[in-house]
Amino acid sequence: MNNTDTKIIKVHGKNIDNFFQNIITNDINNLNTVNPIYTAMLSPQGKYLYDFFILKEENFFLLEANANKVNSLIDEINRYDIRKDISIELQENFYTKVIIKENLIKDYLEKIKKNKVYREESFLFFLDPRSKDFLYRFWFYKKSDNLLNFSSYAEVERKRITNIIPNSELDLIYNKSFILNYNFENINALSFNKGCYIGQENTARQKFRGTQKYSLKSIKIISGTMPDLNEDIFYKNVKVGTMKSRCNDIGLCLIRKDVTKNNADLLQTDKNCILKIL
Repeated sequence: MNNTDTKIIKVHGKNIDNFFQNIITNDINNLNTVNPIYTAMLSPQGKYLYDFFILKEENFFLLEANANKVNSLIDEINRYDIRKDISIELQENFYTKVIIKENLIKDYLEKIKKNKVYREESFLFFLDPRSKDFLYRFWFYKKSDNLLNFSSYAEVERKRITNIIPNSELDLIYNKSFILNYNFENINALSFNKGCYIGQENTARQKFRGTQKYSLKSIKIISGTMPDLNEDIFYKNVKVGTMKSRCNDIGLCLIRKDVTKNNADLLQTDKNCILKIL
């Protein structure tokens, strides 16, 4: 999920709770008007297709998804709406801003103290459900004179990488990546108790039979030049992983689980760059 280059869609219709329960990785029963959720949609083979936030209003859902994937997400949702009970509308006037958690001013912390969502006439905001230590998301739906000091791209990226939260636009590959490899279980996107959903069988097999081969780790550069996106990573001259998103001297790497299990903390690239697993 990209942090701010997103679009919001409105979904309403008959039995939308049950409809989404069958197609998303998270448990729709955790969703209510004061508790948004983060979730994904998978292919029948269990491979990543989309990820998004869901916020529940009185009789409809609001979904926030990557801007360049929102139209194909709408098509994917409609594909499962066999009875044509669901209506979807792109909310053109909505836009998103974010503030990392430690920078939200006291007045707003008080407003959201009891619930995870706070609503005003021109905007709402909520704690990003991927991590309680990450950031707050503001959805503006009218022109606003809000004077909050929103976080810079670099601030957000550093916080995201430190918390091992993938940016699906950079880190995952559509219809190829398995979300367990990318820390989705630990960023509150998955339920293993909800029952069946599209892609559930393969995901559960990786979890309970131990077939997950890779894990996402945060790394810090020790020497050399930070690797490029998707550059190969080595340990003792054997390829063990792939570089993912980065920010200055830190980044994310997809690393073979047997390497981290053996406490190998120093990695390298073929350009003599040395990386340390954090």
